[in-house]
Amino acid sequence: MAHDDEVLITYGLGYAFERSKLLIISEVEEKVVSKKEVNIMEEINIVNKFKEKLDSKCALKFPKSYLTNVEEVLEEKVSKTIPIITSIKAKDVDKQDHLMDEYVKKDLSQMRLRKEGYIQKDSTLIKEYLDSCSENTYAKNIKEKSLKYNKMILKIILTSSFGDEFGDFLSKQGQATILEEIDKNVGEQLENLLKNDYLIKKKYSELDFLNMLLFLEEWQRKYFKWDGKYTDLMFSINKDGRKYKGRKDEIKDSVISFIKEKRYLYLPFGKYNDDNIFINLSDERYCSINENDENRSQYVILEKKENNLYQIVSNEYKKIDLEENSELGYLLSYDNDTVYISLVVYDKKHEKVICKYNNKFTDFKSKMIEELEKHFIL
Repeated sequence: MAHDDEVLITYGLGYAFERSKLLIISEVEEKVVSKKEVNIMEEINIVNKFKEKLDSKCALKFPKSYLTNVEEVLEEKVSKTIPIITSIKAKDVDKQDHLMDEYVKKDLSQMRLRKEGYIQKDSTLIKEYLDSCSENTYAKNIKEKSLKYNKMILKIILTSSFGDEFGDFLSKQGQATILEEIDKNVGEQLENLLKNDYLIKKKYSELDFLNMLLFLEEWQRKYFKWDGKYTDLMFSINKDGRKYKGRKDEIKDSVISFIKEKRYLYLPFGKYNDDNIFINLSDERYCSINENDENRSQYVILEKKENNLYQIVSNEYKKIDLEENSELGYLLSYDNDTVYISLVVYDKKHEKVICKYNNKFTDFKSKMIEELEKHFIL
């Protein structure tokens, strides 16, 4: 509240599920009014009058696809959509409670819902949970298992008295226990990739880790920000594909755990800079296939010819089908003194490697092998 004599009124829509006795609330619009001007009956008329306006705004905040997911889990369709005042807030708590009680008593639809024992759930929590579920789609069989678990959990969130607390816990802690079996399957996929679809395999003694690390540092300094952390250029990946986050953060610890076959190692091959231009170890530049900006179609560089003479060269950007929060990289596995190196996509947002899109980047394999031969293989 800006002042003591003001009240914040929030309008929204309620999606009612009659058989489940569930009302999903989606807050849409707020307005501040003076306490003296608050007339509950007028507010009820206002919210009913602007139902279509609220409905269109709500569709942006809580799209129909999310509602469809809820309908599938509950095995029933939305019975009705109700325009409601979701909250009335004031600095004076007693006044706030009084106004909200007055609203519930005067709004006949609210009175009926309360008498019939409807449970109210916030659509934001449901949307956040469904968004988090979209990560677990590594392969068809895993997607099916993930979907099964996700539906079970969503039903708990929707129908149980502790659903809100459980949903909040999941959004903060993840689904580590419930999805343990799925993580295991992801690990099996990565192991299969490294053993059967590798770029190269070499004896550990045939690889020069120091030289590769120094080359990566030079590349990082040239095109990106350099903070002096070598662990940003070479780091451990757990067997489930997620970045290792232990207490120790040194290169030697990553290499030791790698040699002991506890974890994988990850090295970048290409990533986006601050201008969303993808640059790889071969100094090639790409723009995202989703980039529509015509100004991004070309780039200009100074190419040294002889002595102190330079030539201005204009080049076309190639296109790459890679999300801008992702990298292409090398994943290394150690097995009985043999190192297997494969191409993977690294999701920077969720800090994990994935291999389901590898077929899109087969054209990069020869370049990736070439850079390994130049800087990594003795």
